[in-house]
Amino acid sequence: MREFSSEFSTYMRQETTSLCWGWLLDLNDGRQLAFCDHDEDVRIGNVLFHASSGFIPADIETRLGFSVDNSAVQGALSSESVTQSDIENGHYIGARLNIFRINWQNPLIYAHIWKGNLGDIRLRDGYFEAETLGVAAVLQRATGRVYSRQCDAVFGDEACGVNVQNYPEGTQCPHVFEACVDLFANGVNFQGFPYLIGDDALTIGPRNDTLNDGASRYTTTR
Repeated sequence: MREFSSEFSTYMRQETTSLCWGWLLDLNDGRQLAFCDHDEDVRIGNVLFHASSGFIPADIETRLGFSVDNSAVQGALSSESVTQSDIENGHYIGARLNIFRINWQNPLIYAHIWKGNLGDIRLRDGYFEAETLGVAAVLQRATGRVYSRQCDAVFGDEACGVNVQNYPEGTQCPHVFEACVDLFANGVNFQGFPYLIGDDALTIGPRNDTLNDGASRYTTTR
């Protein structure tokens, strides 16, 4: 359950309120942008939330555990700080986003509603829509190498080591160990794990034409 300050909780119990949304963006290039949906600027400390954004918030879906928090913000390109070129060049992707609920009559009374990062941004007819990702999204991001029987190198790159000029134009690598050895004589640089045991090891049975002495089933190295 989200907890608010005693001042904000007391204010929310009043019969009428004067609330607006506030968005604080910290871009990867060091710029900080702040907007609100009130018809006048609102200041919290040394941060001025500009009223010229026209942002429209979607419902914020906050889940328990490690699920991703999903939401979106929409807006028109009405603020001089939000430019089409910056959006098209990806300057907003990955920016840190904090969303506030602010009493515009007394901005000292506010609540921090959500924090996360901007994801994909789409432009359409002068409007943009930005996907917002909660802090749990980083836990679903793949990092490091993936253990796989297939090679994860790009054919001809430094890790691969094959000189593609030695082969006919259009030659493709299937990224399997057999091809690396038999087609390219490059088994020493194979960037996969060809002997990785998979689910098939649970169902494979002994063969009559092999010596079943408990030793490794891979008796040769290439």
